[in-house]
Amino acid sequence: MIIVKVSPQLVRTFATQVAAAPEELRWQDMSIEELTALASTQALFGGTQTFVLAGAIASERGQEFLDMAKTFAESPHTFIFEEEKLLKAPAHILEKAGAKIEKSAQGGSALGRKEWKFDQFGVAAALGAKDRKKLWLGLMASFRAGEKAEAVAGLLAWKARAMRDVNLSRELTFMYHDSHRGAGDLELLLERFALKL
Repeated sequence: MIIVKVSPQLVRTFATQVAAAPEELRWQDMSIEELTALASTQALFGGTQTFVLAGAIASERGQEFLDMAKTFAESPHTFIFEEEKLLKAPAHILEKAGAKIEKSAQGGSALGRKEWKFDQFGVAAALGAKDRKKLWLGLMASFRAGEKAEAVAGLLAWKARAMRDVNLSRELTFMYHDSHRGAGDLELLLERFALKL
């Protein structure tokens, strides 16, 4: 099954019909062969799994994922593609393969949730892609928009844990606590973190 969630803020609003706890895939590090094997292999002990691929369709490898749409649709597992926006041509290909596309113009309010305004700058997606430039630009935009450094650090720490990157998670946690101990302004520490990613 394929579910495509289109939200300008990439809010984590997983569908209630998905029973399994979602696992965020590091698709950037996976080959097409690995993704095909994952889609066509039953889970250990039977059952199904739910995988989240954030920003995959809008990436440079987007065509690869569109070419695999039928494989994902026929899989016993659920693949949730989270995209900031979805162009008409990819949407058509996905719908033709049987994808369910859920659009939310207000970051989840269309799904009956309270509007959530953070991460419209894509800092979590930039960290997930380990894109230094986008992360730095997203941080600067979020600080200019008045976001608190603590909220940004918390989001980045959550993303690092979702990526299962212990070093990044530890670094962000220490950075947060060090800033409160007088080691420096958290905004500046986050900016340095982004520039040396």
